[in-house]
Order: sequence, then structure tokens, then C-alpha cells
Amino acid sequence: MVAMAWNLVPFSAMARNLKKKKSIPKTRKASKKGKGTSKTTKQDAKVLSKENDCGETKNLIVDILNSPGLAGEFESRDSVPPLVVNFDTEADVSGGAVVDMRKHLDNEPSGIESKDDKKLTKRAKKKLKEKRELEIRAAEQKRLEGGQAPDSVDGYEQLVRASPNSSFVWIKYMAFLLSIADVEKARAIAERALQTINFREEEEKLNVWVALFNLENVYGIPPNEAVLKVFQKTLQYCDPKKVHLALLGMYERTEQQEMADQLLKAMTKKFKTSAKVWLRNLQNLLKQGSDAAEMVLNRALVSLPRHKHIKFISRAAVLEFKIGSAERARLLFEGVLRNYPKRTDLWCVYLDQVVCKEICRGDASVIRSLFERVTCLDLPPKKMKFLFKKYLDYEISQGEESRIEYVKIKAMEFVNREIKFVHGKLG
Repeated sequence: MVAMAWNLVPFSAMARNLKKKKSIPKTRKASKKGKGTSKTTKQDAKVLSKENDCGETKNLIVDILNSPGLAGEFESRDSVPPLVVNFDTEADVSGGAVVDMRKHLDNEPSGIESKDDKKLTKRAKKKLKEKRELEIRAAEQKRLEGGQAPDSVDGYEQLVRASPNSSFVWIKYMAFLLSIADVEKARAIAERALQTINFREEEEKLNVWVALFNLENVYGIPPNEAVLKVFQKTLQYCDPKKVHLALLGMYERTEQQEMADQLLKAMTKKFKTSAKVWLRNLQNLLKQGSDAAEMVLNRALVSLPRHKHIKFISRAAVLEFKIGSAERARLLFEGVLRNYPKRTDLWCVYLDQVVCKEICRGDASVIRSLFERVTCLDLPPKKMKFLFKKYLDYEISQGEESRIEYVKIKAMEFVNREIKFVHGKLG
């Protein structure tokens, strides 16, 4: 209460009151006979001054606390009930009964904050705000997907006013307008969304741009030119690589192979140091069954920085396992593991892919031979424990008791060797 009272009183008024009442009483006069007497008098005067100031300050606080106006103000503030927002409330959106939850949260009075809110750090407050945003967005999505979507323009207008930074709501609004064949209004809503969404929400803005790509791809005249026009405009506002990848995704979904090939050709020149772009190019070629995949792989290794080689080769091998040649995938993994034999993350990816591939074929001998190689490596005990556990899980899934016991014995032999090694080192 004292801290609140001090905050309510203006500092200038308090300073004037203290200045008026701050005076050192002249109880003693300085003696002219000796230096010691004058020093003692000055010290006494300082002590009296401090005591006087403390007494006046206490009196001033008591006066402030006993003021009837402030007491009434405290009582009125205490009587304000806390804000309760129910995110599960179901409302008739089409009828106009949408609750503006975001407005309530943003306009919550700061004077009635709880003690727990005051103790929160800036980072904790930011996390709490993000959690509330996610809850609001989940409630909006649930309402729109659960058969409670608005069936009128007014209903969507209320939704976008309640959630101006939600690309999900704006895109649903565009889809509604397209369902009633109002293409021009849908374009206008997309432009309005791009102007309304906060500039910090880059992903939300990009989602609206992608929705505009899809709109022009269907309703543009002619579609290709309309899409490219929007694409050039998008490059001015968003990350170029993300925009190119988004347009490529649209071409792949709509099976416009020629446009996708042209775009990938331009992307590999513009973003030649991006592993993601080269992987998308390789994926596109593997889906077509083209023989140029190996040539693209070699070009990528020349263009990419050295520190990206392992990541690119491992992911390229995974693509080969899934939609390409399993033999080429094994060669890629074997080559990289020959240079980095202690990379257990690469071994795990290799094992997972081989297990998936060979289980489909029904050949367990290839999988077991690879596990035997891995469990014979000279690696730290912690890594070996992980690899033995992976081997044991595979054998348990196969259900052969003899093989399960074999893996357990092999693991115990490794443990005994390690114990002997440690004892020999200590002895």
C-alpha cells in the first residue's frame, strides 16, 4: 500500500512539502574557543537533520494513506472483478455474436494486475502473450473448421477485426468470396490483408501471398502472366528464397512440370549455395525418372560450401532410398561414412532407411549384416549403448528369441571388454 501511495502522489508536490519542512534547528551555536567543539556541533546538526527528515517523511506518508479520496480510489479498484475469457464458448458467428477476445485481452486494465503478473520477467510475459495468441487462434480454427464458419460477409468482417494478423482467417474469407464467384472482391481482400497484417508477421504475410498465387493460377487471365506478376511483386516484400520455394510448391501441386523446370533452373543459379534448392531440384528429377540426377548431384557438391556437404549427401541418399535407386543411396551413405565413421547420427539415418527398404522386400540378412558392422565400431560406450539398443529393438520386432539373446550376449561382451580396458588403464 505504501508503494502504491508513493506512486500516486506527484513527485514535485512531495518535494515542495519536504523542502518547506526541511530545516535544521539551531539548538547550539558554534563555539569560537576550539576546533573540537565546532566539529561536534556540526555532527549533531547533521544527525538532527536526518532524524527530522525521517519524521517528516513518515508524517507525510501517514497523511497520504489517511486521505479519504485515495482510500475511496483503492476500494473502487479492489472492487473491479478480474477479466475471464472463455475460449470454449460457442457463438453464432453468422448472427453477429462474435466475441472480440483479442480486444478484451489487449485492453485489460494495467492497474488491477495480480502479484504473480508483476513478478514475471519480460521473457515470461512474452511467452504468456504468445500462449494467449495460440489459444485464440486455436479457438478461431476450431470455430471455422467445426461447421461454425460464417455464411455472410459481415460474419467474416467480424472475424478479421477480431484477428487482424491471422492469415488463416483472411484466406478463409477469400475462399468464401470465391465460393460465391466474387473474384475481384477476393483480390481486394488479399490486398487488404497484406496491408493489415503486422510487418513483423512475415510468415502470415507469405501465406496470403501464396493464396494470391493460387487465386491467379485459377482465375487469372492469362494464368501464367497473372501469377508471374504477383510473383514479381512478392519479391519486393518477402524473402526471395521462400517466395521461389512457395511458387515451386504451387507448380508441383498443380502438375505444371514445364514451369517448375524453368523455375528450378533459375533457382539453382540464383541460390547456388542453398542445399534446400539443390535438394528440391534433385527430388524433381528423381520423380521424373531422369538420368540427370547424378549430374545435378555433382554440380551441387561443387557449388555448395564444404560444411554443407554432409547434410546434402545424407538427405540426397534418403531421397534416393525413397524415390530413386537404393544402390545409389547405399553408395552415397558408404562414401560419407568412410570419411566420418564416428558420426552416429549418419549411421542411424542409414540404418533406418535400410530397415524400411529391406522390410518391404522381406530380406533381413542385409539389415543384420549392417547392424553387425555398426556394433563392431570403436566408439564411446554411450554411443555404443544407443546402437545396441537399436539392434535389440529390431530383433524384438522380429520376434526371434535366439536372435534377441544373441544381441544381449554381444552387448555384455562389449561391456566386459570396456571394464577390462578401464581396469588395465587404472592398474
